[in-house]
Amino acid sequence: MAPAKLPSELEEEILIRVPPLSLARFRTVCKPWAMLLNDNRFINNHLALARACPQFIFATKSKIYSISINFDDDPKTKVCKINLEIPGLESYIDPNFYHCDGLLLSTWRNGAVVWNPWLRQSKWIESKVKISGLCGIGYDSSRSEKSYKIVGYSHFWRNDHSGVYGRVVIYGFATNTWKYIGPRYKVDFITKQPILYNVSLNGNLYWTDYNLDTGECFIRSLDCSKEIFKSFCILPCKKKDSSHSHALAGFNGDRFSLLEQCDSTRKIEIWVTKNKINIEDDGEAVVWIKFMNVSRPNFPMLYNRRDIGSCSSYLVDDSIYGKSFVACCRDETRQPCIYVVRGDLFKKIKLYYVVDPFCHSVYIPSLIPIPWMSSDQENNKNIEV
Repeated sequence: MAPAKLPSELEEEILIRVPPLSLARFRTVCKPWAMLLNDNRFINNHLALARACPQFIFATKSKIYSISINFDDDPKTKVCKINLEIPGLESYIDPNFYHCDGLLLSTWRNGAVVWNPWLRQSKWIESKVKISGLCGIGYDSSRSEKSYKIVGYSHFWRNDHSGVYGRVVIYGFATNTWKYIGPRYKVDFITKQPILYNVSLNGNLYWTDYNLDTGECFIRSLDCSKEIFKSFCILPCKKKDSSHSHALAGFNGDRFSLLEQCDSTRKIEIWVTKNKINIEDDGEAVVWIKFMNVSRPNFPMLYNRRDIGSCSSYLVDDSIYGKSFVACCRDETRQPCIYVVRGDLFKKIKLYYVVDPFCHSVYIPSLIPIPWMSSDQENNKNIEV
């Protein structure tokens, strides 16, 4: 007698609840499962469930970890080391990295490496011209299928020795080329470039900026489809000054959250956008609502652009347990920690296993299978000016 077979609908309901690392191995079980795990509808449903148990990726100079957090009455973390399966990669990789659709991007040698930590897929993109650093990863949303693009920058001295200038550079997977976009800009090594601290949403990159004359804070964006820079919307926070730090993040997968922290009191205010951000939005109709406050005198500073030794990340969530704020950062002793704040709950979880002083964390939702990704190294064309 042939074994009974579960209905396909029930199989999907079971698979959609499987953790990403295990789900990646199931792709080899049979062709129907492989097709299902590559289906966009399945991916989106899996992402929606994954947000109920958020994941941080935490990197040091030598190791990369996945840290999952539950939101029950006693929040706990689960740590899993990620094996990238690229010989020698951990010796070269820059712990500062960016993400889009669950993909991670980092500088590697003279170029970039993109990988999906859940599916253990990777791709190395080499540049024949020196790239000074990377800014993020987005995609061309005007195409029927997502065409991913890497955004970086190149610094160079002016011939008249008047200072260091830069150009934004972009790599397209569809064309397999690097090219410059936008005008040259004067490099400020003290405040860094705002585009380095961005959020990838709907394929575009967004970051906070401010008007030098008025001090008014707003969001700027890079349209990765048209490859142009533009202003997006005004922020609800205080005017820019040296006593406050700002950070932009994603919320519920299709909206923004904004964090403002006072340097002296350490008080945190958080806003979220009322409605989802669409690719067609010009920012004029964006409405911000206050999400929550965090008032703890001993709370660490989350974002200090002068501290190049580490980078924090945060997320906010509104679930059946209430409004929650989670931060992955260093405490006053420089020990990496996870902070969970919800109502009267305040919990600090130290990550004792991290001994490397240089660390970086970022929140990502879950897996996205990308068919073009492989461990093969490909030759890439020179940069186009």
